[in-house]
Amino acid sequence: MKKITENNLYTRLTNNLPMKLLSVVLAFFVWLLVTNINDPETTRRFYDIPVHIVNEDALTDRNYGYEILEGKTVDITVTGKKSVMRKVSAGSFTATADLSKLSDVYAVPIKVTAGPLTESLDIRLMDVDTLKVKIDKKISVSVPVTTEVTGEPAAGYAVGKKSSTPNLIEITGPQSLVDTAKEVRVSLSVAGATSDVTDIVKPAVYNISGDRIDEDQIEMDTSSIKVEANIWKTKEVDVELNYTGSPAEGYELVSFNYEPQKLTITAPDDELDEIDKITLESVSIDGLTKNYEEDIDLTQITLPGDVTLTDETTDIKVKAVIEKLDNYKVNFKKKDIRVEGGDGYTVTYDEDNEYSITVYGTKTTVSKLKGKDFDPWINVEGLEAGSHDMTVHVKEVEGVSIQKTPTIGITLKAR
Repeated sequence: MKKITENNLYTRLTNNLPMKLLSVVLAFFVWLLVTNINDPETTRRFYDIPVHIVNEDALTDRNYGYEILEGKTVDITVTGKKSVMRKVSAGSFTATADLSKLSDVYAVPIKVTAGPLTESLDIRLMDVDTLKVKIDKKISVSVPVTTEVTGEPAAGYAVGKKSSTPNLIEITGPQSLVDTAKEVRVSLSVAGATSDVTDIVKPAVYNISGDRIDEDQIEMDTSSIKVEANIWKTKEVDVELNYTGSPAEGYELVSFNYEPQKLTITAPDDELDEIDKITLESVSIDGLTKNYEEDIDLTQITLPGDVTLTDETTDIKVKAVIEKLDNYKVNFKKKDIRVEGGDGYTVTYDEDNEYSITVYGTKTTVSKLKGKDFDPWINVEGLEAGSHDMTVHVKEVEGVSIQKTPTIGITLKAR
């Protein structure tokens, strides 16, 4: 066996050195290629990552509040090895904005991390990369609580009184934001209920435009509100509405109507049993020369006790039809004339088949009348055979007064 000397070893290592170096480089690139084929880089996008504010005390300690103008959420593009990307989701990322680093233009860079995976990923912000705020003096105001119900109680039941405890909430925040606060809303489900419903719910603040104010930008003196809705039985009752006075001279009330004539109410049992109708304040038609048409606002009427209307109807529509009085003619035919007396005689008429009665009334009333409604008749008792002029008699008819009846010519002939 040959002894390997130091010179021999050096000779072996350096022998054909370029080829050996090329082999190492090729091996590296083969390894790199295999690695990228088995675990390639991929890119994904994640949207609406919420931005968390840190070091708020940089403003709040100076009695300032802030309103976020841009940067409440961010969208990101993430690149990394496939093996790493399999481990991430939108919840893996944390976006933060440090208010202690607020610039002179009230902007803060947004930083996004992914915990221990951060170093293995290339995280880039998309369109928005800066939190922009508006700062203002911090103030506090008290805002009323409005209770809203969702769903419908069981058939035959309705929502009566609604209450919340507390019924006022103090909110604190930047003046420009807090000054717009109108109400605190709380919601309570009454779906299918047949008895009172109570719940503890989270309040939400709304501005004068009806938009919800971000709770992250304000503080409330309570985080929960007790809400209660009374569930009472319902009942349908009559609506009573009368009129007072009379139209102007020469005019007459033709009809007086209103709708609806029934309404559904709700109330505690003891009150519900005692009410059978809702009486509204009378309508005056005194001195009118034209129709009266008005709506009675049901939201403005006073109901007894805890009685509440449940109908979607918000008003009573009232109409009084008033017309001018005048003379009109009502026609009748000779076959409508009834003959009294004259036994043993036959009656023939000398004139046309149609006659008329003059009456005084309204056009609407007269238009509904017919000649036979007046039961026209003549009395030939004691007359002899021959020609006679007879006055037609008529009976009184409600709604009109008789002004004139015709005189007709007849001939009596013995049978």
